Amino acid sequence: MASATASLLTCFFALTFLMLHSNAAAPSLYHSQSSKTWCVANPAASEAALRANLEFACSESDCAALQGTGGCSFPDDDGSLPTRASVAMNAYYQARGRNSWNCFFNGTGLISITDPSSGNCKYA
Repeated sequence: MASATASLLTCFFALTFLMLHSNAAAPSLYHSQSSKTWCVANPAASEAALRANLEFACSESDCAALQGTGGCSFPDDDGSLPTRASVAMNAYYQARGRNSWNCFFNGTGLISITDPSSGNCKYA
């Protein structure tokens, strides 16, 4: 029995060593920074929180997509606040290096692995 245990341990350590020192990329459960991600507003966020996020994000990053002919410019009264906030939050998130903490927004931001762009409104 001791011999079998020693053999299993030897195999385990050999495989671990090979995985750690091989050039092959091991599959990861974590999202790599090279994968494209976007920051979007949590659908459960309050209107007040979304307005605050929109104002903050646009004061700290480029929100040109929300202005004039930017493709994501919508009237303020048409129910587009979640979309406008998401565009602004994503601009901030992208400009700051796509770190999870750059999409926190007091718990009202979500990181998406699916491009939220729609129609003429293209997310960075």
